[in-house]
Amino acid sequence: MMRFTRERAVLLLIAGVWAAGLTSCSRDVRLANRNIRSVTVRPVTHYGINLNEAATPKEVAYVALRAIREDFLATTPDQREAALDIQFDVAAANVIQARNRTQLERDEFVHNVVYRWTPTVSNYVNSFDTEWEKANRRLLRRVQKPDQGSGNELEECEVLLEVDDPSSDPSARVVIVVWLAKDSGYWRVVHLGFDRGMRSIAHLIDPATTGG
Repeated sequence: MMRFTRERAVLLLIAGVWAAGLTSCSRDVRLANRNIRSVTVRPVTHYGINLNEAATPKEVAYVALRAIREDFLATTPDQREAALDIQFDVAAANVIQARNRTQLERDEFVHNVVYRWTPTVSNYVNSFDTEWEKANRRLLRRVQKPDQGSGNELEECEVLLEVDDPSSDPSARVVIVVWLAKDSGYWRVVHLGFDRGMRSIAHLIDPATTGG
């Protein structure tokens, strides 16, 4: 089975933005009443995790996944906005914008990308840990090497999380991938999706390893 690479993920992401109804206009009128944030990549602290320049990809992924869980389970608009604030705080906004092939302005494009994180993985939010110690044991960092001759000098990696399907069917287990990149000196999230070639990462995790 062909591996679901980050390049394919980005292409599908951009295609999804266009398929959602974005035209050649520079603004999406459907965003008129939305809270369009202007994201500045900076140190932030959420859930007791200081996401500064020393923060690991696993710590950033944990914060993103926990915020997505809170977003999906929110019962009020304020709760959802608070969870979205955290997601935007961990977004690699400058990297995301660098891949903008639409006519949308920066803030609107970043909004459209981040706004799709929760719908992408919402089926599995009940499997997301709300404690760092537990999440750290389950998350796996996978180094992403730049493609030869691509001119891509970004420092990137993937963080994997194996989750069971809500149906409890073991054959429906999936591996969620959080793609991250260094943005302004901080590890931040570019995109979320799935590794289509794996159902489990248990054989890859060393129980004695807790590093990022």
